[in-house]
Amino acid sequence: MLVRGLNGRAASLSGCVLLVAGVAVSVTGFGGGHALVFFAGAAITGAGFGLCFMGSTSTVTAAAKAEGDASIVSGFFAIAYIAVSMPIVVLGVVEPWLGLQAAFSWFGLLVALFALAAGAIAVRTR
Repeated sequence: MLVRGLNGRAASLSGCVLLVAGVAVSVTGFGGGHALVFFAGAAITGAGFGLCFMGSTSTVTAAAKAEGDASIVSGFFAIAYIAVSMPIVVLGVVEPWLGLQAAFSWFGLLVALFALAAGAIAVRTR
């Protein structure tokens, strides 16, 4: 409700910033054994993810309306589901080899890099 006035691009950019910050806080809290820091980071990450999802959904919905093709939206949701679930599955697969701390740290780094890349794309795209 606080961010209803944001357009899709602004929501995506704000979300990317919050995702990177939240993941950094979560990884720091997890590595240091500080539950409150970890959960604060998780809350920031969740807000960032929500903004990114809101912004991308808004952008895709506008494109679907312009094209008159509702299948764009259903395709978006299918891809979004895979994009959210597959990294967690991969994390579960590599954890036995890397250990929980290292796997979570690498996961956090990859999430932050993807968020930075998405933010850069959002900045360059009009």
